[in-house]
Amino acid sequence: MTDLRPLYNWSGPPATLTLWCPSAASIEGAKRAPVSPALPSYEQEQHLRAFRACEQRHEAMARLLVIVWDEPGRCDLRAMTHVVNAHVRRHDTYHSWFEERGEAIVRHVLTDSAAIQMEASTLGEVSAEDWQKHVIATPTPFAWDCFRFGLLQRANGFTCFASIDHLHADATVIAFLMTEIRSAYRAVLDGETPLQLGRPGSYLDYCTSQRQRAAMATLADLEVTQWIAFLHQNDGRMPCFGLPLGVLEDRYHAEYVHVDILDDAAMAAFESACDASGARAIGGLLACAALTERELTGRSRYSVVTPTTTRRSPQAFRTVGWCVGVVPIDFDVQERAFPELAFAAQCNFDERLCLANVPIERVLELAVGLPTIRSVATGGVMLSYMDANVPPLSAHIAREWYQANGRVYINQGMAAQVALWFFRTQRGLSLTVAYPANGTARASIHRYVEVLTSVCRGAADALIPAYPHAGRRR
Repeated sequence: MTDLRPLYNWSGPPATLTLWCPSAASIEGAKRAPVSPALPSYEQEQHLRAFRACEQRHEAMARLLVIVWDEPGRCDLRAMTHVVNAHVRRHDTYHSWFEERGEAIVRHVLTDSAAIQMEASTLGEVSAEDWQKHVIATPTPFAWDCFRFGLLQRANGFTCFASIDHLHADATVIAFLMTEIRSAYRAVLDGETPLQLGRPGSYLDYCTSQRQRAAMATLADLEVTQWIAFLHQNDGRMPCFGLPLGVLEDRYHAEYVHVDILDDAAMAAFESACDASGARAIGGLLACAALTERELTGRSRYSVVTPTTTRRSPQAFRTVGWCVGVVPIDFDVQERAFPELAFAAQCNFDERLCLANVPIERVLELAVGLPTIRSVATGGVMLSYMDANVPPLSAHIAREWYQANGRVYINQGMAAQVALWFFRTQRGLSLTVAYPANGTARASIHRYVEVLTSVCRGAADALIPAYPHAGRRR
């Protein structure tokens, strides 16, 4: 992974745009796709309902993941057409589309993936602003073809991109997606065997399995009880951000700030500090966020949710789709210093990791009627950490991503929470924050980021002595 930036930050000289979209025959064939017994995943259903709510209010939704990387020379469009078709046919999440039937959302699935044909259209020279408009025009999540692939050709090279509605992808597979397409393209050009990435899993199977497990959950289950206790402690909803945001509603138009927190050497020192405390990087970052809130608000307890992948096998990590749950984090801050807080945060994360397998939407279904839980537990604050050096093929993917200048953009739109995305790459640690687009929130977030950056750098710079719990958690 690399850092995350808003789409309007994209800049570059004019270039010739080529887009790959499904053929007219493919679109007509998709319309005839039968209804599948596989329901949308909880993530997909929540996304579709949120999109429809935005649409009814005539609001834009921040819904697109735009993966971008650079290649040398002139693109062989015939070869790339072969690669794009192979990618779309290979991953079954692209074979679904969704329809509202009353209160329900049903899935249609194309029965013959070989009939999908992505066609290239060269649209001529475009500016950066024109390219952004083409990306934003990626069809909505209720359309089958809510994904686009393309390139920007220049004299000295070309930029590849994939614009995929969040419905079909999450952050975990972004760098893998790029590696798959890049490797296959080079293999076609060179007449060689592509990198053996292994067969992907089925996202439809993931959705079915998730629904089956969720259907068996009850209020008596330990994980559900823990979720409800967490919500109850936060006034029946998700934890709130500690500083003023200038809005009362859960939904708002978002803007973004991006900062580089630590360079690679400082991040290595930060990770060493975490290790000396018996924690990993996620525990250290949660500790830094807790220390930041304590300094700015005086809070003696830190609460947040952090997303994590629910993929559990190498095959799952090769599966394009949305496989994410959230972990509820809650621990005492008091007068603790970084080492003790990092250890406490890591323990909290590890002990509650299993709760990510219980969709919060299912918890709320079970909790209907409980007086301590609000009917809609949305909003709040989310802290996410992504590390490029994770399996599978982590070293290869991280190197490919770095060499190709990989990056990710999201379109601007409505948001339902303050979101903090930390990214660890070979460049170090960066942070992107989404927050309400108003002066009060802007001032709060800039103040928060300044203190958080200082705390992270302080932890990296400190000569932390041996700590009693060091080495117990890896």
